[in-house]
Amino acid sequence: MRVAVITGAAGDIGAATARAFAAAGHALVLLDRNAAPVPPGAEALVLTADLASPPAVAAAFAAAADRFGRIDALACIAGINHRAPVADMAMTDWDRMLDVNVGHMFLCARNAIPLMAGADHPAIVCMASIAGHVATPDYPAYVTTKAAVESFAWALAGEVAAQGIRVTAVAPGWVEAGFTREGLALAADPAALRARATAAHLLGRMAQPEEIAAAILWLASPAASFVTATTLFVDGGLMRVH
Repeated sequence: MRVAVITGAAGDIGAATARAFAAAGHALVLLDRNAAPVPPGAEALVLTADLASPPAVAAAFAAAADRFGRIDALACIAGINHRAPVADMAMTDWDRMLDVNVGHMFLCARNAIPLMAGADHPAIVCMASIAGHVATPDYPAYVTTKAAVESFAWALAGEVAAQGIRVTAVAPGWVEAGFTREGLALAADPAALRARATAAHLLGRMAQPEEIAAAILWLASPAASFVTATTLFVDGGLMRVH
């Protein structure tokens, strides 16, 4: 049985990813600051932790090692958002965005790599975003972190290739999930924002969390055995529109 660690597992995309990995026969280690739901019938270790805390992340991976002995896949999905232009953003908010969105991937990878020795086609998948390529006004910290995620994934891929570990990134477009709901709630005209979001994609709609989860599962699976150091855009053609 393959073992998958999923961060941000209490969120919409993280929970969908947990269901996808469970359906594919994985045992799960579910990490989030909130308790993540366990897919029905799955063997799972649920851990709550501040993923930007080095001791908390180290303790979580130690618990995973005690329970399962190894890790085959790591999906780093956890992330936060913060709306503020540069002129108004507090340094603490900027730092927290970097610590969670990028720093947690560094911490998780550092702790996961030793546990991937002898694993079954080990792979790390990092959650990026089209926001790393198409900057959104009032979200400078978010777009910066998502661009950094891709660079981190590509650099890490070169570092661990000799160990047989693949590292990739997934860049979704708009997803019917938490950040979209938050954006709509803050919008002066939610209906107009939704219309712009759907029109931004060639397919004329936003993604469902399950569609992003399917891409993550594929990249982490042996089916993607020759895919590394790259980003998979799961964006319904949004980048082509832009």
